[in-house]
Amino acid sequence: MSAASRAAQPAPDVVETDVVVVGGGPVGLTLAHELGSRGIDVVLIEPRTEPDRSSPRCKQVNPRSMEHFRRLGIADAVRAASELPFGWSDSAVFCTSLTGHQIERFDGVFALSDVPRSELPEPAQWTAQYRLEAALRETLADRPTVTARYGERVVDVEQDGTSVHVTVEDAEGHRSLVRGRYLAAADGGRSGVRRTLGIPLGGRTHAIPNLQAVFDAPGLGERHPQGRAVQYWVLNPEVSGLLGRLDTADSWWAIIIGAPLDATPGWTEQALRTMVGADVPIQVRSQDPWTARMLIADRYRDGRCFLLGDAAHLNPPWGGFGANTGIGDAVDLGWKLAAHLSGWGGEQLLDSYEAERRPVAAAAIAEAERNMAVLTPELARPDLDGDGPAAHDARLAAADAVRRAKTSEMYTSGFVLGTGCPESPRVVPDDRPAPASETSVYRPSAAPGMRLPHLWPAPGESLYDRLGPGLTLLEVGASPASESWRSAAARRGLPLQVLRLNRPDAHALFGARYLLVRPDALVAWRDDELPADPGPLLDHVRGAVHIDPATDADRPSAAHLSRAD
Repeated sequence: MSAASRAAQPAPDVVETDVVVVGGGPVGLTLAHELGSRGIDVVLIEPRTEPDRSSPRCKQVNPRSMEHFRRLGIADAVRAASELPFGWSDSAVFCTSLTGHQIERFDGVFALSDVPRSELPEPAQWTAQYRLEAALRETLADRPTVTARYGERVVDVEQDGTSVHVTVEDAEGHRSLVRGRYLAAADGGRSGVRRTLGIPLGGRTHAIPNLQAVFDAPGLGERHPQGRAVQYWVLNPEVSGLLGRLDTADSWWAIIIGAPLDATPGWTEQALRTMVGADVPIQVRSQDPWTARMLIADRYRDGRCFLLGDAAHLNPPWGGFGANTGIGDAVDLGWKLAAHLSGWGGEQLLDSYEAERRPVAAAAIAEAERNMAVLTPELARPDLDGDGPAAHDARLAAADAVRRAKTSEMYTSGFVLGTGCPESPRVVPDDRPAPASETSVYRPSAAPGMRLPHLWPAPGESLYDRLGPGLTLLEVGASPASESWRSAAARRGLPLQVLRLNRPDAHALFGARYLLVRPDALVAWRDDELPADPGPLLDHVRGAVHIDPATDADRPSAAHLSRAD
């Protein structure tokens, strides 16, 4: 377009907001909820007018994500939206085919059980991503400071020292300008914002092609002998992969491992019959070829723009970490942006977003890649489906191989609940007890940077329900904090809640009598004594002072911050 033509164009409409969120998948919608729950003005831009039902994509909303949704008041809506009811199944089955021999069964997988557990305020939920998105969209309408602009796309992003200018185009080609103080890009693995910012992804792509299919199979759920399960892993040397139900009716999903990139619907239909093990009616509704990618952005921030979710990291689906890691990104970035925009969070608090979340993404990628090392092609054998003694022995050997290879993928609570950010510059390290979790074994730890161990103070009431929207000072069977805490917080505009907990078991669980807990339920500091002046500690946690993590002298310890001056 010539300069004269540009001059003749009418000036675009301009909308002012605090944060522009680009992308309305689970991550962008969670961020909009997090910000909206704190009264921050948000404009969310999403090209899709409706969630995409052609692929279920992520299917596991893990317990950490459900904790966040509980705090946001939307956990029940997420469960209600699922087409598989809460507690419908918490099992995974390995078999020769859906109608064939069972090799191994895992129960209690992915923390999906609806049986209450002391360490979980919210168990996981199995649901297709499009149903999760539907719940997040519907409840987002209750956030008065959030404007969702569905059916619009971002065509340009520019930023200066005070704001980000986002050019948006609707379906009719009309353009408008949204100007925000910050931008958060949750626009997926092909993020246009990331490309505009010039931030590269580093990593690798797996060589094996896969195919995800959605299909209808009337009556199949009642015909097979494997019992209820959220996943059926098929060990068949001809066609292998996994499949499961999308609802309690006739809709199913499947992942065919090693499928040809040019698979026709006819090929897919026959492959699905092989996995089922019977000539049943099958109607393929959609199919989506994909390869696993292990990629992470070189940096998560450029000026006033932040990356999160798939725009920042891509990992294989094995273990169910992808979307859940992105939801964790949204919570971390959301409360920090809100704190900064509300005046009590410093610039270093925003800088800590990458320092805290990038290592978590790297760990999730590594965990998923370990799970990917042994999949159904590696476990399948031609002699598993017979009826004689040799086939029986082969199935026993296969079951042993399945247990050795896949147990850590089925039971992930240690990773989900026990992965924190102890190296964050915004927490205060100490040398108190810090039990370490393993992938499948969660050991509660209240070490700074870790998730506050959970307990139930009253029937149906989670400890997390009592945490405040800002920082919470938890007093565990200890003398009450002096008024200096409230006055120091008030001078900084910092919302501080003081919470007393008199339980003999709590001190042993938390490892200290006083804990400072963040809005995301991560511990920032703990000690058995309070500092005479809480100001430096509060400033450190809220990022109002510059701390150089490269030197111990500039990164205060709990003892240093607890000393009276």
